[in-house]
Amino acid sequence: MSRHFGFVAAGVASAALALTAFGATAASAAPSAGDCGGNPYHLRVVQAIDVSASGKSLIGQNTKYTCGDDDGQFIPVGKPKKFTFAPGAKAFLLNRVHDQQVSVTDLLQRVHACKANPGAVQYPASCRSQYVITVNKTGAITTIAQRYQP
Repeated sequence: MSRHFGFVAAGVASAALALTAFGATAASAAPSAGDCGGNPYHLRVVQAIDVSASGKSLIGQNTKYTCGDDDGQFIPVGKPKKFTFAPGAKAFLLNRVHDQQVSVTDLLQRVHACKANPGAVQYPASCRSQYVITVNKTGAITTIAQRYQP
């Protein structure tokens, strides 16, 4: 479960609470055969590429969930685009496999450092480049959380 959601849940109850905190809801119907039973919480995942020239926006690609050999994965699709942040947006980075709240500026600095050098951050931090996001009605990111992926 932790590989798909970007954070580790201690159990089903905490997983549901954490998903609710990130704005995801459980699917009301069984997943379709087209998405091979994946992404049951309809998470929106972005593949980070870099930051904008101003350093205040994220440049990334939307992703889609696809089937893999033994597990599904999110793969980038479409052209890179700029993702802006809503005032008061919350950002979370992984510290080992646990999420840690940071400022949006800290998150963007990590994305940029990792673009130049994937070994730029010291363990237990990582340069994993996929993020679960929630957005407001204007499309600005309200929550962004680095996603654990094997």
